[in-house]
This record gives sequence, C-alpha cells and structure tokens, in this order.
Amino acid sequence: MHPWLKALRHDLVKRAVWPARDLRDMGGRDVASLRRGLYELTDPEGASVSAEALWARMRSDAPKGCARACDAFEKALRHAVGALEAPWPAPLDAILALETAFADLARAVDATEGR
Repeated sequence: MHPWLKALRHDLVKRAVWPARDLRDMGGRDVASLRRGLYELTDPEGASVSAEALWARMRSDAPKGCARACDAFEKALRHAVGALEAPWPAPLDAILALETAFADLARAVDATEGR
C-alpha cells in the first residue's frame, strides 16, 4: 500500500470508522462518539484537527493521477460530517461509507502507481 494511503487510513479513516463499526456491532446509538471520530483527530505534528482539515492537508500530498478518486473521498467525508445532524442511522451509515470510499481511493492510487 502506498505510504500516503497508509497515513490516511491510520490518521483519519480508522479514527472515524472504528467507533462506527463498534456501534453497528453492539447496536449502539452514540452520535457523540461518531462526532469525536470526525472532530477529535491528531495531525502528524500532534495538534488537534478535524477530519476535514486533516484531509485538506493530506490531499495536497496525494499521488498524481487520482484527483477524481480524491474528489469522491472528499464528498463521502463531507457527507459523513453533515450526516451527524441527521436522524439515526444516517450518521452511522455515512461514516461506515468512508470505508468504501477509502477502498475506491486505494484502488485508484494503486492503478496510478502501476500495482
């Protein structure tokens, strides 16, 4: 996996998706934990950052040739953030959809890298 993808997965995707998976698996409805997964992240320098701000920083370092896939991931991320205000289960579903968006992005990066 491309180093940029590894960082994105570790710093953003896992932080957002894992609490959502736990809620899905346990039948919980804790929007506050989903909110923390999108707003209480840490950037590589250790500063507090939101998922959208972290994505904006990381996108500038994205591998060449995957702009369309980056756009799609960004759209999914914005949808997840916006869904936090929607009735349940929309917040959960939107955050879980980040997994698919990340997988699509990873395939696009791999294609541009010739993997």
